[in-house]
Amino acid sequence: MKSISVKAGLHTVKAVSIFLLLAAAISFSGAAPADGTGGPFPSWKGLLFEEHAARQAAERSAFDFRPEPSEITSRPTLLLFSTQSLQLNESPLKDSAEDGSVEIEVNKRAGREEVLAGLQDVYNYKIILDISPEPVEFIPGAISIPYTDFLSDGSLKTAPEMAAVLGQSGISRYDAVLIYGECQPCGGGPSAASYVYWIMKYLGHRNVSLLDGGLDDWVKAGKPTAARALDLQPVNYTFKMEEGLLASYPFVKSGDAQIIDARSPEEFLRGSIPSSINIPYDRVLEGKRIKDDEALGHLFSSLDKKRPVVVYTNTGVKASMIWLSLTFLAYNASIYSWRDWQANSTSF
Repeated sequence: MKSISVKAGLHTVKAVSIFLLLAAAISFSGAAPADGTGGPFPSWKGLLFEEHAARQAAERSAFDFRPEPSEITSRPTLLLFSTQSLQLNESPLKDSAEDGSVEIEVNKRAGREEVLAGLQDVYNYKIILDISPEPVEFIPGAISIPYTDFLSDGSLKTAPEMAAVLGQSGISRYDAVLIYGECQPCGGGPSAASYVYWIMKYLGHRNVSLLDGGLDDWVKAGKPTAARALDLQPVNYTFKMEEGLLASYPFVKSGDAQIIDARSPEEFLRGSIPSSINIPYDRVLEGKRIKDDEALGHLFSSLDKKRPVVVYTNTGVKASMIWLSLTFLAYNASIYSWRDWQANSTSF
């Protein structure tokens, strides 16, 4: 009798769950979304109860995280159903206190697939950013910000100054940005692009990627170029610093981190931060592309993943190549500069 009662109870719970599912489906199936896109609510195991129109508006613009404030007034909740269980999941959307817009939380230590974009993906991004200091041609639709605009006398500008550079060029913190370009006068290579990528992550920019290749690859693929960059209207860039991406002198001096000198062996021998090891930045490259994860794993095999890593070069620009490669392998890495060490230290 006890077994029969349990089974009956289970059947009752299952019946109630199915009833709730059908009732919810009936109430939503005929309703058009509030944003005017038309069509029934998606039937793939999910029903959005609170402000589903706002959630659709946010997800519809996968590359422009700036829905109108009137569309989103509070955090929506997603209720997931299955015949096995009933689960309540909070939405990953996070309200912005300043303008009512939303952010989608992502992994700060994004892997290779999340960072690098192919030529076929270029126009999936709202902003295409060429960071070359002396460009002569552009991917059509690209804007231009030479990477040197983020520096002052060879050192990184302050966060408000760098945010102003981005805003004046028409970039908002919620825009999807694809970065490409190189410093031909410096010998070429992707380090200038990876440095601007690091800067934008440091400022808290979520949706930013690097072109896997460069303008020469674009041209070799038979794609057109433009003689001039696009000009956009200035906007307000609100930064939210990820301070852990920039190492400080006290932290470097403390000995808590593993330190990589990414300069040339000759520069390393002339003077370096105590206890640092020398891994020149170009050792992570195969031509102008970062080596695969297996090769990077061998290169960094002497490092301990449980300890933070600080990478430095004279200004930090080329250190960004090592930093980016370390993040592909899920190391906790930050950037530093030899200039800052010299300015703060009296012994080498």
